[in-house]
Amino acid sequence: MLIRHRKARIRLLQTLDGILFGGSLCFAYWLRHAFPLWNLHELEPFPDYLALIPLAMILGPVLLASQGFYQHPRFAPRLKVLGALIRGCTFTVVGVILFLFLLRLQYARSVVIMTGVFAGGLIAARAELTRRLDASRRAQDQLRRHVLWVGIPEATEQLRAGLAAHERELLETVADFDPRTGQAADLVALLHRHSVSLVVIDLSGLAREAVLPVLAACEREGVETMVRAGIFHTPVFRPELDNLAGEPVVYYRAQAAAAGHLIAKRLIDYSGAAILLCLSLPVFAIVGAVIKLTSPGPVLFRQRRCGLNGRPFDMLKFRSMVCNAESRKTELAARNEMKGPVFKIHDDPRVTPLGRHLRRHGLDELPQLWNVLRGEMSLVGPRPLPVEEVHRFDDDAHRRRLSVLPGLTCLWQVRGRNEIDDFEEWVRLDLEYIDNWSLWLDGRILLETIPAVLLGRGGR
Repeated sequence: MLIRHRKARIRLLQTLDGILFGGSLCFAYWLRHAFPLWNLHELEPFPDYLALIPLAMILGPVLLASQGFYQHPRFAPRLKVLGALIRGCTFTVVGVILFLFLLRLQYARSVVIMTGVFAGGLIAARAELTRRLDASRRAQDQLRRHVLWVGIPEATEQLRAGLAAHERELLETVADFDPRTGQAADLVALLHRHSVSLVVIDLSGLAREAVLPVLAACEREGVETMVRAGIFHTPVFRPELDNLAGEPVVYYRAQAAAAGHLIAKRLIDYSGAAILLCLSLPVFAIVGAVIKLTSPGPVLFRQRRCGLNGRPFDMLKFRSMVCNAESRKTELAARNEMKGPVFKIHDDPRVTPLGRHLRRHGLDELPQLWNVLRGEMSLVGPRPLPVEEVHRFDDDAHRRRLSVLPGLTCLWQVRGRNEIDDFEEWVRLDLEYIDNWSLWLDGRILLETIPAVLLGRGGR
């Protein structure tokens, strides 16, 4: 997990830096073209430079990596990072010029040199911004994993003592559990209480019979697990070899997905949410004004929902109910039409007239685009449930739907929404999504959501 996280982060940074190299080349050409005073000879047309863009985008990050630019810890001395950056950009400029010389291609070397200068400045700014974001409390809270250590206390203490600095930055110890004296129910309670996102099991001195219930509980709830020494195979989790504190471990994941695909999903989430928010600003203004004019109370409704691994967050919606809707939930409990812990009723008397139209077409969910930008939700994923409903789960296996980020839309949305009245079927669809996830599946769900929302299928 730690190596995978580090590699995924490096790939993301290299992708961003490659884009900065390509953009710098375009800007350098424009600047060279805009100031004819610099023109010692006629500048070639821009289409001739298009072939240099992919070369700069690939060669730049590769040479930066060769200088160790991406290998430094996040809080390494700035001069060390700057030195690697200057060397990488210099070698990139020299490499491109040498490439052009060997192929006897005539391009303005000033454009190539300026590309290296501009890219170096932009990447330096990106690196500083990344450093500041990493140091922020929100970033540390989202990046750090809540870790439950399982094993003999002396062994887990020794394992923690061997953690490298970058491993300590990613791991936050929330509890310890000794399977020789503790019961499975105690472990489950710790998972719930601390919103545990990673369980590390040290097999030193433990019998196989003591470890199996721990693995079974983690698998049932979709909590990622590392095992130090020993290999176990489970039908749902995907085991991978990894490294922790310099020792091999087996990493069990609830979802099999390539790191590059997960990075692409997050980039799509952030860019898609930003674009949709900008396009939806007129809708926000109109809906907000109508809510304010037709019903007393705030425009936005905030509710505590369970996110990744059950970590609570405040989900936003346009208010579609009366202000005292939550307090009236108890009196309507007998009318619940959903089998299971989830509360849903047809013709809910708490819903305002405008709210019925908003809910039918999913417009009340638009503010959750902000939750996507905050990293609390994804565009596609299991719908987040209120905290109290998650606490009422009578089957811990239902918590495996919490093993991925919740989303704005999901299979449940496009295959019936509120027409599905059995929570078991809802969970089955969520687990089908988790077990078969791909970028193509996300794209298909997003496309199927459009007619479902426009036609109001299954909306109430």
